[in-house]
Amino acid sequence: MGTAGIIIILSLVLSAFFSGMEIAFISANKIHIEIEKKQAGFLAMVLTRLTKKPSKFIATMLIGNNIALVIYGLFMGEILMNWFTGMTAENAILKILITDFSLLTQTLISTFIILITAEFLPKVMFQIYAN
Repeated sequence: MGTAGIIIILSLVLSAFFSGMEIAFISANKIHIEIEKKQAGFLAMVLTRLTKKPSKFIATMLIGNNIALVIYGLFMGEILMNWFTGMTAENAILKILITDFSLLTQTLISTFIILITAEFLPKVMFQIYAN
């Protein structure tokens, strides 16, 4: 796995983190958060700072997620383009998908990977364990 693969995996992890944190922040038990804020310690300090301006927190999560997705798109597009140009298909339908509709095929593959690994799974996990 080269540098591009590592960057793709890192951007997927960051996108999953930002998506998950957004849904966890929205789904968290507000009473539990207030109780935790009354405690002394590092967690109380972090929670106090995060809940002081919730709109800034959500905006930060959305910006972080967008940056991670742009980086993912750049590197994933490059890898898929190299992969498609290296393929020679004997099946006519596969050849059309690879050559004529390569942008559509790249978009579908990249979107499927993002939706599963960086949107659906993290949001479900973070919503279950929101607190």
